[in-house]
Amino acid sequence: MSDLIVLNDENAKVYDRLVVSLEAGLGTLQVLLAVCDNSAMRQEIIRRYEQELGAQGVKVYRLALNPDEPSLLQALIDGQIDMNQQAIATVLGAEKLSNLGANNREKLDSFLGYLQWTREALRGYPLPMVLWLPSAVLVEVAQKAPDFWSWRSGGTFQFGFAKLNLPINDSGKDPIFKPIDNPQKSSSVLSIKQLESSLAEALTTWGEDSANIEPIYAQLGRAYAERVCIGETENLKLEIELAKTYLNKAITLQKKFKRDYDLTYSLNSLANMYKFLCYWDKAESLYKESLQILEKLEDRRGIAYIWGVLGDIERERGNWDTAESLYRQSLQLIIELDDRSMMATSWGQLGDIERYRGNWDAAESLYRQSLQLSTELDDRSLIATSWGVLGDIERNRGNWDAAESLYRQSLQLKTELGDRDGMASSWGVLGDIERNRGNWDAAESLYRQSLQLKTELGDRVDIAMVSFDFALLEKQRGNLSLAQQYYDKAKTIYQQLGAIKDLERIEKEWQN
Repeated sequence: MSDLIVLNDENAKVYDRLVVSLEAGLGTLQVLLAVCDNSAMRQEIIRRYEQELGAQGVKVYRLALNPDEPSLLQALIDGQIDMNQQAIATVLGAEKLSNLGANNREKLDSFLGYLQWTREALRGYPLPMVLWLPSAVLVEVAQKAPDFWSWRSGGTFQFGFAKLNLPINDSGKDPIFKPIDNPQKSSSVLSIKQLESSLAEALTTWGEDSANIEPIYAQLGRAYAERVCIGETENLKLEIELAKTYLNKAITLQKKFKRDYDLTYSLNSLANMYKFLCYWDKAESLYKESLQILEKLEDRRGIAYIWGVLGDIERERGNWDTAESLYRQSLQLIIELDDRSMMATSWGQLGDIERYRGNWDAAESLYRQSLQLSTELDDRSLIATSWGVLGDIERNRGNWDAAESLYRQSLQLKTELGDRDGMASSWGVLGDIERNRGNWDAAESLYRQSLQLKTELGDRVDIAMVSFDFALLEKQRGNLSLAQQYYDKAKTIYQQLGAIKDLERIEKEWQN
């Protein structure tokens, strides 16, 4: 190793692991991602492993991406690799794509697009190849080329100050990155601690207004926003502010560098957090800003999604007709796209409208459509939701045993899925059933489980709801002072949230 470049113990271990992976992968397709933001260190590492493997009779190829057409496959074709002998390839050039500026953003997007759709063609190159990436581009590869990220057979090897520490499993490969299916799981491939560390180093290197910083701001903002929404914060107030700060910084840079798709992700992440916190006006404003961009981009799937969440907001406001109109707009577009999963969700949303109107038969019909399709798709989360709502319909019909059976099916599946919010809601409605049966102690136990978890999750709407359930329970028990305390707590929360319809509902029930 050059005297000018000295690897610390940690980087030396990463280097050794890289060499072992190259040796083990000879004769097979292996795509190894190497990450380093120090050009001198990168060149020295390449020189060393090329020398080590060359001494073993392995042919070494050093290839470069064409900036005008940055295709990994084309780089391999241009390299004229001899398949009749053992070989490795090193592919450079991605570091130049991350420094092209706003006017050439499309070249980085082209690189990511080529990665996403070259799986079958790469199978014609049975050799290990090392694709060198800067840290900022690694984040984008995980986000925007998820198919490539999931099938590539090599690991990720990170060197130098910008080391991101992607977790490695026992086989030496990264965990597969997939779009988020379970809302309880974070969509970030990096931990917040890792992202914060990477951001500090990146700010020192590039400055806070660099295009290279934007993806890290966006990842951090989304990570904090997701923690807020799934109740995993250590300090709720602080992490809400951090999510806002990082996402707003990302939004500013995305607008500056005209990264429209990235901008919609950040706007939606911030809006989702505000929606969870019941700040309807703030969420609506951000969703509508995102919608304008998606309409310009003619992203029909994104448009359908926004219409759906705007419908959610109107539903929460109690504007059933407006909500139904938005849901039907969304459903029409989803049917045109033939997206069966989103169809199942839309039927459930329309079922909710009928449920809130008290049209139980219409609601049941729509939810059974949703349940049938989600069962065909094996969407266990949506199946659990459908069972729960069908249980709610039976409860409102006064069919307590049928309702309990459906609720318990839903609870079991939500528990298996680790859906803490769903578990808390299920305990609450099972408590309602026991209260209506006159089993007050059983009802209290279930309510306490629900309230404890809702409090941990920071879900203020449901905290108010369970507090009102406690108020009705204690009123039935004759503990009027305690009942009034719970009622006042629920009323105060609804007043703070501006939830007029909920206030009207609990006042009416309280007086009966």
